[in-house]
Amino acid sequence: MKRNMLVLGDRTTAGGIVQEGVAAGFNNGTPLAYHGALVHCPACKSNGRLVGAGPSWPMTFDGKQVALENDLCICKCDPPPRMIASKNDMFMTFEGHQLAQMGYAADGSPLSDQAMHAFDEQVRILDEHGEPLANVPYHIRDQSGNEYQGLTDEDGLCPRVSTGSIETLSIAVGVAALEKWKK
Repeated sequence: MKRNMLVLGDRTTAGGIVQEGVAAGFNNGTPLAYHGALVHCPACKSNGRLVGAGPSWPMTFDGKQVALENDLCICKCDPPPRMIASKNDMFMTFEGHQLAQMGYAADGSPLSDQAMHAFDEQVRILDEHGEPLANVPYHIRDQSGNEYQGLTDEDGLCPRVSTGSIETLSIAVGVAALEKWKK
């Protein structure tokens, strides 16, 4: 996922305009917007403040956190308008596992409580050319002691392993897997 940084003059979904930017951080000469920056909203005829919403990495200028697209303008509008980035050359990126650890789905929306507690992985066995290997013995053990063993399917896949929290899986294939089957 990629979130573009906001700058002075960027707009909201209600037509509001960011009125403040940091003095020490710029995108091609335009000051970067920050959490707490003043936003004038013509839709509700009030001044609001830019508030972070969604995944973000710590990045400050003059002690002020950089604002990102889809952050919120907290004004009199209900629901609060979202921020729209006018530039796409300064941004923060997030991998799926990082988003999950932060409590977000791949699209940046918050994970439900149930999803926050469901973790799964599926292992695919490939040859040196990246082709899937079928009928390869595997042995998988999670940190809770649950074991899964068998042969990979025609796509080189082992079964999906689900756990209630982030866990490290111990995986063996081929002869090493067969040795664990005996135990």
